[in-house]
Amino acid sequence: MIRYEYRCELCSELTEALREIEERNDCPKCDHCGGKTKKIISKYYTHGDIDPYYDENLDSFVRSKQHRKQIMRDQGVSEKYGQGWYTSAKKSRKVG
Repeated sequence: MIRYEYRCELCSELTEALREIEERNDCPKCDHCGGKTKKIISKYYTHGDIDPYYDENLDSFVRSKQHRKQIMRDQGVSEKYGQGWYTSAKKSRKVG
C-alpha cells in the first residue's frame, strides 16, 4: 500500500490515506471538515531501517538490522542467503 496525500478544496488541510495503486484517485473526505479532497503530488517517503519485531528464530526482539546482526553474533548463529541457518560450534583445544 502507498501513502497518498489529498488537499481539501474547502479548508486546504492535508489528509493522508493508505491506498492500493488502483484506488489512488478515490479521494477520501477531509479529516478536518468533511469536505471534498483532491489528490496532490507529495514528497517521497521512506521508512528508516526496520520496525521492531520479535524474531522467533533468535528468541529476541530486534530493533534494527545492526541489532539483529549483533544478536546473531552473540548467539553464534549466521545466515547465508538461500542456505538457511548455521551455528558455529566452539572447539576447545587441549594445551599439552
